[in-house]
Amino acid sequence: WDVETGVCLYILAGHSSTVCSIMYSPRGDRIVTGSLDISVRLWDPETGTCLHTLTGHKLAVFSVVYSPDGDQVATGNEDNTVRLWDVSAGTPHFVSNGHITEVSSVRCSPKGSLIASGSMDLTIRLWDMETGTYCRTLSGHRSSVFSVAFSPEGKSIVSGGHDEMIRLWEVGTGKCLHKLTGHRGAVQSVAYSPQGHQFASAGDDKKVRLWDVAAAVCHKILRGHSDGVLSVVYSPDGNHITSGSKDGTIRIWDTGSGECLRTLDGHSDCVRNIAYSPRGEQLASAGYDNTIRLWNVETGECCLTMAGHIDRVKSIAYSPQGHLLASGGWDKTIRLWDVATGQCRATLQNLPGTIHDVAWSTTLDDNYLITGCGDGSVLKWQVIAEEEEPCHIRLHWAAKNNTLTVTGVSIQDVHGLSPFNIRLLKQRGAVGEPEQEASKLMHMKSMLSKLEEPSDGVEVNTSSFDLPVGVE
Repeated sequence: WDVETGVCLYILAGHSSTVCSIMYSPRGDRIVTGSLDISVRLWDPETGTCLHTLTGHKLAVFSVVYSPDGDQVATGNEDNTVRLWDVSAGTPHFVSNGHITEVSSVRCSPKGSLIASGSMDLTIRLWDMETGTYCRTLSGHRSSVFSVAFSPEGKSIVSGGHDEMIRLWEVGTGKCLHKLTGHRGAVQSVAYSPQGHQFASAGDDKKVRLWDVAAAVCHKILRGHSDGVLSVVYSPDGNHITSGSKDGTIRIWDTGSGECLRTLDGHSDCVRNIAYSPRGEQLASAGYDNTIRLWNVETGECCLTMAGHIDRVKSIAYSPQGHLLASGGWDKTIRLWDVATGQCRATLQNLPGTIHDVAWSTTLDDNYLITGCGDGSVLKWQVIAEEEEPCHIRLHWAAKNNTLTVTGVSIQDVHGLSPFNIRLLKQRGAVGEPEQEASKLMHMKSMLSKLEEPSDGVEVNTSSFDLPVGVE
């Protein structure tokens, strides 16, 4: 239509069913449309001709949007995928296949090239560490996946879940190599030994089991906890296994003999997670009493108690250098702690759900923190930590069902945006006026927001948007 005169200039005909979404490119030289006929079309508005027909979606295309530079188009549809297309070539560049519910566990491969995420949706998904691109889904568990762990060489993954089953997977093919049974209750935690010849599992049956990888059999059962065991981890040298339990205690076991060497008592509620420092001289524990405790492994003494979370702490992890400890919990916050002083050096607040797990990876000189959230998202954060300076945390990418995020930019449908986000999107030429009421079929929302660095470098409040996506 001509805006000035109200005259219809062209009728773009080609779709064989209802057209659900339409958008101009930022430069105004192209139009993209999405339809119930499962296709996406690119048009020349000067001539009304169809330049490309993009096919690949299996169901109706409900949403289309241009990237701010106009070189790419993102489409979202009823098959729960988002595709990113190269406009000039008319070919797909990226397809998202995210979890549809809580991510309970995240782990980085030893070489830092992959991330594994386990979810309440019964699946394990593999992601490219650098780009966040979806790689593969491991399916087989009959109930929620609670814990995943890479082998030291990164070629296999062990997983445990609510179905009382432990599964060994081949990373390269996604094939399930072994299905192991033995626990009489949910498998809450799994961990590979540093040498890779065995792994440990912990369950609601109050037991820790040690498994031989080559033979795929349980060769030792550690008994002593009076309630379910929620977490298990090997010491860096592999000589000790440490477990945290609903009974509020931490037990350190001899890997070879299975003897309980020491019991650490201090938390007033469940010990949900435990982690060794890189050199193994210190142990951290996360409790449902809202605290984190640091322990001297040699003496069993509690060195520090760190309080700051206002709800149960569910996940902790030491940074590769061992100077920082990351924690996440039911209060929807991530905190970074100085392990020498117990000071909280950074806080991310109002995240999109419970922080079920945190894991570190190091790429060159930059530290990256991976988090699994209650909304089904996997987030990669860049952590910039200077000595005696506040830490800064910036989002690097996010992967979530019906959400596409590439190096900090999320492109989705425009329903449900706040006025602030609408203004930002308009500045970038990415959207027009949003609909007042979203159709029930429109499950996708869009936002492009700036995760602003705080003036004091300590706290970031992300309450203004659903999924924290930052653009530098």
